[in-house]
Amino acid sequence: MITYKLYMIRPGLTAGNLDGRYIGSTDLPLCREGRDQLIHLAKTREYPGVGRVYAPPLKRCTETAEILFPGHQPVEVPKLREYSFGAFENKTVADLKDSIAFKRWTDSGMRDAPMGGEDRTAFLNRCEEGFSWVLEDMMRERITSAALICHSGIMMNLLSQHGYPKMEPLKWKTKPGEGFTALVTASMWQRAGVFEVVDPIPYFKGDTHEPSVYGIYDVGDEKEEDRYEP
Repeated sequence: MITYKLYMIRPGLTAGNLDGRYIGSTDLPLCREGRDQLIHLAKTREYPGVGRVYAPPLKRCTETAEILFPGHQPVEVPKLREYSFGAFENKTVADLKDSIAFKRWTDSGMRDAPMGGEDRTAFLNRCEEGFSWVLEDMMRERITSAALICHSGIMMNLLSQHGYPKMEPLKWKTKPGEGFTALVTASMWQRAGVFEVVDPIPYFKGDTHEPSVYGIYDVGDEKEEDRYEP
């Protein structure tokens, strides 16, 4: 039985992230801090070798792929684009504090579609379709090791829905340039739509890279010398 490894990694930071803006479908490039952080990770930590890299067609994702997996031209997965916040895109909470539409949206727990934005159910459905396409492409082409540069919210929802151990979405939150390893077999995916989540990535230098079920150790533990200082 073939086991496929998909390394799901959060893209680097943009200026909009640093400003606290709602950055979904807005196509911002990485900011200087975001690029520097990824370059630091690439130099001080270890990313696995892969046969293919997948990414949504947004600059922050494709630029992250170029830094962390040089030599790979990312395969674009349009259905894994980040959520569209509509009229709230590229704005901060302070910008929107007097907006009735914004208050209505936040009062709904952000479950209603924002003004001019994307329906939440439609968004989740297209992400499921995009993720399924990635796994089907890997299996069809016998690509046993691949990376997926994946927006944080999308990654948290996918891991919560399909990953084991079962955890709430926020438990799968990770830092830019970091992520988790999904171990996928065709039978488990086709039968039950599930996979096992193991090792956080990138690895620390000198790790054996033997798969360890996520949760055995604290992924927040860092060596002092490996912490990024802007």
